[in-house]
Amino acid sequence: FSSTYGSQGSFIGDPVFEATFGWEEADESLSELAGELLTPPLVDALDRPGGDTRSSFRFPRDAHPYRHQLDAWRILSNPVPQSVVVTSGTGSGKTECFMVPILDQLARDYTEKGSQLVGVQALFLYPLNALIQSQRERLDAWTKSFGNGVRYCLYNGLTPQDQKKHQRDEHPNEAIDRKSLRALPPPLLVTNATMLEYMLVRAQDAPILEQSQGKLKWIVLDEAHTYIGSQAAELALLLRRVLHAFGVTPEQVRFVATSATIGGDEAEAQLQDFLARVSGLSLDRVHVVSGKRSIPQLTEGKREYSDAPIEILESLGSDPARLYDALCAHETAIAIRSLFTPPNDRIVALSALAAKIGGSIEPVDAQIEKSVRWLDLLTRARSQSEGQSGNPFLPLRAHIFHNVLDGLWACANQNCPCKVNTELDSPEWPFGLVYREIRRHCDCGSPVYEIRSCNECNTTYLWARRFGPTDDGSYRLIQTNEDIPDEFSLDVERAEDEEPDAEYRPSYSPVLLANGHASESNKFFIESVLE
Repeated sequence: FSSTYGSQGSFIGDPVFEATFGWEEADESLSELAGELLTPPLVDALDRPGGDTRSSFRFPRDAHPYRHQLDAWRILSNPVPQSVVVTSGTGSGKTECFMVPILDQLARDYTEKGSQLVGVQALFLYPLNALIQSQRERLDAWTKSFGNGVRYCLYNGLTPQDQKKHQRDEHPNEAIDRKSLRALPPPLLVTNATMLEYMLVRAQDAPILEQSQGKLKWIVLDEAHTYIGSQAAELALLLRRVLHAFGVTPEQVRFVATSATIGGDEAEAQLQDFLARVSGLSLDRVHVVSGKRSIPQLTEGKREYSDAPIEILESLGSDPARLYDALCAHETAIAIRSLFTPPNDRIVALSALAAKIGGSIEPVDAQIEKSVRWLDLLTRARSQSEGQSGNPFLPLRAHIFHNVLDGLWACANQNCPCKVNTELDSPEWPFGLVYREIRRHCDCGSPVYEIRSCNECNTTYLWARRFGPTDDGSYRLIQTNEDIPDEFSLDVERAEDEEPDAEYRPSYSPVLLANGHASESNKFFIESVLE
């Protein structure tokens, strides 16, 4: 805990800071897009979600969407189905990039038809159940004004089989159970890959496919960057089966994939290629839409602060506007801000920032401390703006990482010379030096084993495996993760439910070892053999 951030063995990894300037807005507002790009009933539904203008999901008609949102809407509204990869940072409204055009198309269908839409038209695939559940409030707010015309369903392992009628009546715009889903499949279906697999083969779910034949128009893949290697291949095969089961071709479906920001033109090309491959589309039908930050220009600033020490600037911290004016003229402040703005990266590790500020003159700990002080200052400053809070000098989001401790390992030698003059050099500790990383031997040459403790009495043991007997009838102790030498072993996998032949059972057993406190020869005693 006392080690420098990011150093070997430190609990806290190297923190990373990301600039969070606002996103570029489009010139048009929602009301200006109504009738041209968006159907007026949808704009009304977004402006008054569920009839409540105080809703956290309100998208006011006078609001301007982000530029990348509008770009995605225009591409996805093309009469010839086009597909999109949306890559942008957290809080950039990636969900609206695909949710708005999907709801727009459904609202148009409902208005023209004048009756309830039946059959899955939009399929949302999320990798986690938590992400599926997180969409309920948004979908409920944006579809409620259409009554039971535009419905949705969250279909995962938690979806109940059947709910009481009064519960279904309370949610006209949601299929809240599997019975409702199968009887009248809603146009919006939010699920995961596992449930989708079941739906394709399970007889109970056949009515969903039967009533959705030829109607599927959208497939949304959230968190596309999580599909790599075999997962991406499995997804591609699954989507082929989905298209076949719903009776449509890739060219009839608009695919949308969302991804976290991955810098560089090469990364965008890789995302485009990814969606083309998993969807079965040609590259010319797949487009990449990226969010761009809107970075305000700095004012001239007060020149008397151009080289002021940090202590002087910190004294201005209680007045954000005055601090902002001082930082706009300060060379170090401007240099730090430039690290987070183009053409530089918007993401900077604390160690890199410390090296930039302190160089090799100051100790590492002092550089880290000074860097944190600078970041505190820069994020506190805000320009003066009449009637508004003004622009921040440097808005940041911190990503703090802690290292995972996989275990502790200890030298088996009670008289280990490596622990001399340490906290472990005590009669209360029956082993040698402790290590945070796995290793075979201590620096003193003795074997090292993993530390375990009894949940009942808190007695500390070393965890090992007894291997043998060997040709001479002796046993030896090895680490629990050490491979057992077996020249007759085969490079094959055994099914989980398949019992190995008793003749070839491994000749080892796990044991707990305790160092004998009273033993001068430092022998091990087998306290327990766990079968």
